[in-house]
Amino acid sequence: MSWIYLIRHPHTRQEPHVPPSRWGLSAAGEEQVRALVRAPFWAGVAAVYTSPQLKARVVAEAVQAAYNLPVRVVDGLDEARRDVWLAPEEFEAAQRAFLADPERAPVAGWEPARAALARFVAAMDGILARHPLHEPIAVVSHATVLTLYLAHLRGEPARFADWGQIGFAEVLALDRAAMLPLTEFCAWPYDDLPGY
Repeated sequence: MSWIYLIRHPHTRQEPHVPPSRWGLSAAGEEQVRALVRAPFWAGVAAVYTSPQLKARVVAEAVQAAYNLPVRVVDGLDEARRDVWLAPEEFEAAQRAFLADPERAPVAGWEPARAALARFVAAMDGILARHPLHEPIAVVSHATVLTLYLAHLRGEPARFADWGQIGFAEVLALDRAAMLPLTEFCAWPYDDLPGY
């Protein structure tokens, strides 16, 4: 059996005057990178794919330095595009609307959910085509597009509650053959993940 490890980027440092796509990591996020690098599942990973955003790339770069794994940046793994700052309560309301109505952008400048999902699915299909079924791979991305993708694989609508349960630097394992989750998203020490 082989796996795809879906990884949410570590904790970010929110900067209201900087587009969210350019946010870096907080001190907690930097510690989460160090913990992720120590996870045992990397021993079997054939390649790491990452969103171009710094908060995701930093994980792939740290893993590459530690394990000499090939790393590829894939634009389609980017978060749902929405470089508009919203206060937390406004963001939560907009996120609910985004997931509830995939055809419509709830805020000017947001990418609709259906477009974000189509982009992410195309990226994942391209990644999977590069690797035989027996090769485990890791994908570092973002909570919203991961929520959309997992709902797509399950044949269900994306739910706000599912998005809210994906913590920073958490990892979920997908069965590559069935393309269904083997685990929930889990945090350090990642004991629930299959590995080597």
